[in-house]
Amino acid sequence: MKGMQKIKRGKSFAGVVLYALKPGMHHKSDPVLIGGNMLGASATELIAEFSATASLRADVVKPVWHNSLRLPIGESLTGKQWVSFADDYMNRMGFSETHLRCYVIHDDDAGQHIHIIATRVDLVGGKLYLGRN
Repeated sequence: MKGMQKIKRGKSFAGVVLYALKPGMHHKSDPVLIGGNMLGASATELIAEFSATASLRADVVKPVWHNSLRLPIGESLTGKQWVSFADDYMNRMGFSETHLRCYVIHDDDAGQHIHIIATRVDLVGGKLYLGRN
């Protein structure tokens, strides 16, 4: 398991959610939302939930946290296994259950991977995740 790139911070939840859920010709199957702690199931619903948390801290320029984790070529996990791994990963990174997040699985020629999209703004009190782990 490895991180595909460095962890990204961003301004737009719409951009990253739409990117993660967008089907592509290079995918073996369409991307699928497999987990997280959000109520929404569609891009529109996820963006609205994320945006609501960002509004708790209008002073934060980059409320988006995004990372991707990839398996070696030829290896795969079930959605349930990915969710368990991602939940543990996020906990170890210092995110609490009150930081909204979602996991989207992709499968392409370079290997199966997930996109983890989270808000840096805690739902309780608006505390900002600084990511110094």
